[in-house]
Amino acid sequence: MARRMAYLGADRARITAGWSALAPKPRGSTRPGPPFDPADSSTYPSESWVRLDRAVKAADDAGLAVQLDVAFWAPRWAVQRPSAPNPDRPRWAPDPAQFGRFAGAVARRYDGTFPDPEQPGRKLPAVRMYTTWNEPNNPSFLQPQWLRRGGRWQAESPHVYRALHEAAYAAIKRVSASDLVLIGGTASTGSRTPGKGAVPPLRFVREVACVDARLRPLRIPECDGYRPLRADGYAHHPYGMFAAPDARGANPDDARLADSGRLETLLAQLAATGRLAQPLPLYDTEYGYESDPPDPFAPFSPTQQAQFLSEATYLAWSDPGTRMFGQFLLQDQPPGVGEAARPAARTRRRPVDPVAVARQRWKSLQTGLFYPDGAPKPAAQAFRLPFWAQSDVVAGQAVVRLFGGVRPGPGRQLVRVERRDAAGGDWVPLQVTGDSCAGSTDFLTDDQGWFLRAAPYTGPASYRLSHQLPDGSWESGVEVPVSAPAGMPSGGPQLPS
Repeated sequence: MARRMAYLGADRARITAGWSALAPKPRGSTRPGPPFDPADSSTYPSESWVRLDRAVKAADDAGLAVQLDVAFWAPRWAVQRPSAPNPDRPRWAPDPAQFGRFAGAVARRYDGTFPDPEQPGRKLPAVRMYTTWNEPNNPSFLQPQWLRRGGRWQAESPHVYRALHEAAYAAIKRVSASDLVLIGGTASTGSRTPGKGAVPPLRFVREVACVDARLRPLRIPECDGYRPLRADGYAHHPYGMFAAPDARGANPDDARLADSGRLETLLAQLAATGRLAQPLPLYDTEYGYESDPPDPFAPFSPTQQAQFLSEATYLAWSDPGTRMFGQFLLQDQPPGVGEAARPAARTRRRPVDPVAVARQRWKSLQTGLFYPDGAPKPAAQAFRLPFWAQSDVVAGQAVVRLFGGVRPGPGRQLVRVERRDAAGGDWVPLQVTGDSCAGSTDFLTDDQGWFLRAAPYTGPASYRLSHQLPDGSWESGVEVPVSAPAGMPSGGPQLPS
């Protein structure tokens, strides 16, 4: 898996350090006593660390940096009560002190000095980036989201999460002050109805920072003694699962990819008013689209998935405030795992609906670049060679904007953009405008492998990116269809002279 990620051009692997998967007696209501020390991974069951150790080592061997989510679920002995509807996933108000000790245990194990239990004489690799929890504004990962007080519903998860983050941040920084610790990891959408479902991400951020919708300090007991939040960046999951990447959310407190400006503005305001200890860059640590096939209920084809991922890459690349853009998943989950393994509801009056059964079976995620059997989707090539083309009108002229990149390999890469008429025919290298383009259809990317160019719009067509490999051959990416831009001059497309 890790080497496949590196081949596609990824530079970092995001891995979950699951608290309940690592802790002793995770289903017990009483915390184990000595010799167990929650802050010392060597006192945890040794077998529980094997998978995580191997994943971190595999990423390191493949040349990938690692980001660890210190996250779900909690052991039963660290929560106030079981969670509904799935009590086997404890997440109701986890004890922040115990979570901080667990975060410290993880950070010490991966500080670069911990002996590798499987390879005497070697050390486990160092991990230098962490996120505290996962989607804390989503009831699937943290509860309670809301509590009713004084006849009104109030968001509770921001205050639960603030305590978790502060404990984990302090513990990780005690191990290494230079490690990056990200706050958030928020889901992109929430409920407009208080008391139901997820807390919308912007409201969540405000209340983690103990301010109201007008950025005034909250006067509630949970915010007594508030201190500026400490973190090195803000992690977010800007999904728009059923809409194109450029579609904005109707709820002003949601933050899909196209709404990144909302989130960045809020973070800047919180830093400027002293609610954050420092400005926080944005890390989009999880994003993707499900495809049909394999999921018969997914709204997009594999080709549309690939095109949307390329467009999303362009939007993230265009945003100077975004530091990271992460793909989730590498490979589709097979049907019937995780939540999809839970049986469909059944009552005496209502027999099981076969469609509901099928939907439940496909509740696992099919956002991968590869099918469950490991075969590549078009999205795999779109990740390796992201490319987006769209028509526009500039100074009265119809043009096609062309964005692309070559993820594998360091330095500038030789590329070309090719065009094929909508009626069919051969792919023809296109003369584009921009740096290092004069007199040739082939040109070099920038030092990071990216480019932004333009060409005259000459009618409906498809475009694709091609990249020259070290042996002199060319590989091509996913094609992107382009139609006439809105507001095109009445005389039609401007043909090159």
